Amino acid sequence: MTTLEDPTNSTRPTPGIAVADAVFQIGSSIFIAAPSTRVWEVLTDTSTWPEWNTFIPRATIREQADSQSSDPATLSPLLRKGTRVTFHVRMDSTATKPQAAQDVYLLITEYTAPNPETKTPGRIVWVVDREAPGAMPPSLLNAERVHEITDVEIGEGDNLIKGTEVRNWELQAGWLVYAVKWMYGAKLRQNFELWVSDLKKFVEGKESGSN
Repeated sequence: MTTLEDPTNSTRPTPGIAVADAVFQIGSSIFIAAPSTRVWEVLTDTSTWPEWNTFIPRATIREQADSQSSDPATLSPLLRKGTRVTFHVRMDSTATKPQAAQDVYLLITEYTAPNPETKTPGRIVWVVDREAPGAMPPSLLNAERVHEITDVEIGEGDNLIKGTEVRNWELQAGWLVYAVKWMYGAKLRQNFELWVSDLKKFVEGKESGSN
């Protein structure tokens, strides 16, 4: 098993929330034995999520910046800068009975695809969509999440393994976050670990199947 430094990303800020200002921090990291471009394709293509994403098995694209359509059925499932998306969250990933999804309305504010040639990491940021129905003011609830995808080499010589380091973290601030942390903190930490482990299993499974 590959051990990554600071696996919970506890020292990393998000674009709009400093670590010192966060009421709640969640993070997870993992090594995936596949190219960063392949990991990125799966992560940003919401049409693949029902196949692997236990935590958020479905996402609805509500708006794309380059499209005039408001019909989710006609919009690209690919996340990009300016995408407005609803995550249909399955909070209890261990439940054996059907459960109602919790809808979370988000906006993609940063999008940089990985470039192995220039060694540019992939980075995508989603934040609370303030234009969504029922959106709360930042003083009550503010949340920002970052995914970073980086090409890495692990080991030495004949044991050198090329792959991708995936980092995923979220900071939350605001008065309501104290309740969120108390009610859902443990489950959210479990689900963040599940997110990256599910991604690893799916991508590496596809890679081995293509060889």
